[in-house]
Amino acid sequence: MGIHVVIQPAAGYGAEVVSPSPGIRQLIAGGEDATFVIQVPARIGGLTDAARFARSLAVAAIEFGDWCETQNRSRSFPFDSADGHRSNDTE
Repeated sequence: MGIHVVIQPAAGYGAEVVSPSPGIRQLIAGGEDATFVIQVPARIGGLTDAARFARSLAVAAIEFGDWCETQNRSRSFPFDSADGHRSNDTE
């Protein structure tokens, strides 16, 4: 049985590499409400597996980001903010 985590990013969400202690690095993604952490497995081959996973995640993230930007340019929504104002309103 797998675990599925769904994050719908809010403004301010992001990703970064942190070092919680010397010689340890983690990939952190999310924001104040939801965060996920990718760590190196403590086993032989863990560094290789983590590197492969991080690189494939980066490639997929770029593809997803490009798709989102394309969709954003090609769609028009009358109201897309919580306060009911058009996102391109200047008033």
